[in-house]
Amino acid sequence: MPAVADAAPRIRRRALPVFTALGIALAAVVAVALATGAVTITPGEVVRVLSRHLGLPLGSEPTFRADAVLWNIRFPRILLGLTVGGGLGVAGAALQGVFRNPLADPQLLAVGPGASLGAIAAMLVLGTGTAASLGGGVAGGIVTAIVLRRFSGDATPDPSRFVLSGVALGAVLTAFVGFAVFAADRAAVPPVEFWLLGSLTSATWRTTAVVAALTVLGGAALLVTGRSLDLMALGEAEARHLGVNVDLTTTLVLVATGLVVGAGVGAVGVVGFVGLLAPHLLRRRMGSRHGPLLAGSALCGAALVAAGDLLARTVAAPVEIPVGLVTAALGGPFFLWLLRRSLTRGTA
Repeated sequence: MPAVADAAPRIRRRALPVFTALGIALAAVVAVALATGAVTITPGEVVRVLSRHLGLPLGSEPTFRADAVLWNIRFPRILLGLTVGGGLGVAGAALQGVFRNPLADPQLLAVGPGASLGAIAAMLVLGTGTAASLGGGVAGGIVTAIVLRRFSGDATPDPSRFVLSGVALGAVLTAFVGFAVFAADRAAVPPVEFWLLGSLTSATWRTTAVVAALTVLGGAALLVTGRSLDLMALGEAEARHLGVNVDLTTTLVLVATGLVVGAGVGAVGVVGFVGLLAPHLLRRRMGSRHGPLLAGSALCGAALVAAGDLLARTVAAPVEIPVGLVTAALGGPFFLWLLRRSLTRGTA
């Protein structure tokens, strides 16, 4: 009993420095992203623009150019990147927990490509617009997750079977995305690079608000599963004995992942490696308890996408690189290094 009583304070002491570091990193990335770009804006102008729109004006009036660039372009773009990254981070942590497999990821398990295909189909049927893209993305993500869930064949999920099924299904759906884009009117559907590599260039306040609402809804559902995921880590038989409905938890995680990832993909396309990398960056520091890990992965994912988008629009300026290409270039090799290190230590 004393060990159980001491567990919660020990977890908080371990997680607090990580959350503090994530908060500082997130604030630093946002501050640099607001001031950096084709139009350089001073920190003072950033503060004046923000305070003016919040109804608490500080100092002199900001210039028209600074107000237009910050409020109409950079603020919604950065907030959308934070929202999408946060959703990918928490979804990746939940999938890795429910499958007990460190390779589980929304894109690897085909949810991202399925959401892309759903968004494209909705735009072809309903016309261009935020409602069609987001609605189709969410529908495609959830349907793909349900189809993937059906591959289990029974109430007991097989982690290896899920991952292999996801890889195969993702390859098929990615091919269909390419076929649909090239067969469609280019004026009606964004290019294939958008759907497979992601871009935040079309961010608006309306899109950001809708994606944020859907992400909060799906993210809250994933956070609720934290205790069940902790018990499932002990094994399915033990989890069932302790009262966990394994089938319901797995289905909830997949559907909530489809909602979160579908909303993000409908707005910005597929941004890879975030859901895979964010939990790995934190698990060694925060431990395996899913409550703190899910929340921390959301913050880490938000920082990764915000930093990736900052690099995407500055590293080769005036040319803008797709943000998904940046996250893959940075996240892929680093993840392989982490995986190789963990395997080496495991066999030592």
